[in-house]
Amino acid sequence: MKSYANITSRVVRILGHPNSGWSAADLDDDNALELAFRFEITDDGHQGFLLVYQSLDGRYAADSWHGTLDEALALVEASFGIAPSEWAMQDPSL
Repeated sequence: MKSYANITSRVVRILGHPNSGWSAADLDDDNALELAFRFEITDDGHQGFLLVYQSLDGRYAADSWHGTLDEALALVEASFGIAPSEWAMQDPSL
């Protein structure tokens, strides 16, 4: 799969447990864990994009499908507060 954008390590706040479900946490939530995650946006083998993210300790992981690269970037910004400018973008022609 082709990689379009990635972040090799970014600390984010999450709630939940690896085996029973988890989600992004609000900044003011005192119960949140802060963990380093790796984020990558790849193609889905057709015309869409996969957003894949995993904690660096390997315990937490998720992915989601998006019709456009901008949709994937918007989800990460809304969920984790990661601005599009934080991504290492790959040349789409490669």
